[in-house]
Amino acid sequence: MRNKMIEIFMFPILFFILLLDGQISTLVTNWSVGLFTISSHLVLMLAIFYANYVSLGFSLFIFTLLGLVYDISYLNLIGIATTTLPLVLYCIYFFFQGAVSKRGINILILLVAIFQFEFISYSFARIFHITNLSVFIFVFNKLLPSLLFNLVLFFVLQPSFERLFGITNKT
Repeated sequence: MRNKMIEIFMFPILFFILLLDGQISTLVTNWSVGLFTISSHLVLMLAIFYANYVSLGFSLFIFTLLGLVYDISYLNLIGIATTTLPLVLYCIYFFFQGAVSKRGINILILLVAIFQFEFISYSFARIFHITNLSVFIFVFNKLLPSLLFNLVLFFVLQPSFERLFGITNKT
């Protein structure tokens, strides 16, 4: 019954979190006074916890819809996040096939997922001539600050996510 409730509320919650991600990203980027472009990835954090409760097929459908919303809302171009979000989600499910959900594993999966999302999105933007940003500038002004910010955010929010999803670290 609990898994069914999680499936029912998955899209509205993730949609709200996607909108919140955009606001947090704008706020933190403005705080950096133009030095860095920082992206919040709360959606990927929740995807790590949803992977334990929701089937892969349903999650891929939801994240394809979220990618479509992301593309329309933030990029005004359909295809980059619509392709990238389901791919990253599939990798999260793949990682959990060989590992049990623990704090250290979750942090590692989050870092890999953020790297995948950011770098695949950057690669698509370069391939389709949407940007001419060099890899060096991308890594040091976008990828690294985003990884560090989301790592700190995950350390702060992980206990809340564990309580929300009923996960304990007791053996």
